[in-house]
Amino acid sequence: MASQLTEANLKLFTPKVRVPTYDRRKVGQSIVHIGVGGFHRAHQAVYADDLFHQAGESEWGLCGIGLLPHDARMRDVLKSQDCLYTLVERSAQGDEGRIIGSIGNFLYAPDDREGVLEKMASPACRIVSLTITEGGYYIHQGTGQFDEQHPDIQHDLAHPHEPRCSFGVLLEALNRRRERGLGPFTAMSCDNIQSNGDVLKKMLLAMAELRDPALSKWVAENCDFPNSMVDRITPATTDEHRALVRERFGIDDGWPVMTESFKQWVIEDHFSNGRPRWEDVGAQMTSNVLPYEKMKLRLLNA
Repeated sequence: MASQLTEANLKLFTPKVRVPTYDRRKVGQSIVHIGVGGFHRAHQAVYADDLFHQAGESEWGLCGIGLLPHDARMRDVLKSQDCLYTLVERSAQGDEGRIIGSIGNFLYAPDDREGVLEKMASPACRIVSLTITEGGYYIHQGTGQFDEQHPDIQHDLAHPHEPRCSFGVLLEALNRRRERGLGPFTAMSCDNIQSNGDVLKKMLLAMAELRDPALSKWVAENCDFPNSMVDRITPATTDEHRALVRERFGIDDGWPVMTESFKQWVIEDHFSNGRPRWEDVGAQMTSNVLPYEKMKLRLLNA
């Protein structure tokens, strides 16, 4: 018989899956992540969980942010499970389950926009990472430049203190930090886009210039946008996956994640305000991610 996935029930699952052995109450939320989908929960959140298992609790836990209507369901599921979820790594040797505890909170912007902005404007926030897919970068399909006419962008330029899109939220949070005399956070793309940090910087600065040239200059001079290369196959969760987690591991999980055993994360070591020691749990820190991207493309096209 399956039991509901909650903090109180973790001890019930230890015979079959790995559970957090660190004290989640002592983990901070210095990383705010926009776009908590399957890939983020199979990738960046797992590196964080690995780090807490190895080195103990630290400030570098995660707070998830949802901006889109479908993110309301993720909020509801995670809140009902104390922000815990099951990760199943699938390989030829079988399925291995574990419960990930590195996400400490989830905020849904349409219901709590001010809470989201203040979370990112807080001195405790040191990295804002994003998994927003290529469409979230507002690249004009015809010109390849910033699509300033997109309705999301037009709204956030007209209402900069009530942003709806990821770029508007980033800029309003950075503007609050600037006005308060705080340093910036690092803005880190985790999307599978070549030179993702450069793309994020170019598009965000284009919007910042339209909002306030002084803000654009401050962001350009102070905020880092490291490029990264991410890799892990993560299919969308299905009812069959939920049933597998119930039957195999005895866990009633509303939104488990299925993934492969392989994962890779190559990150340029350019951070405005500190970072976790991801290299201790398998990430590769480098001064230039481009050679890794070229190698990946050659292997894919071979």
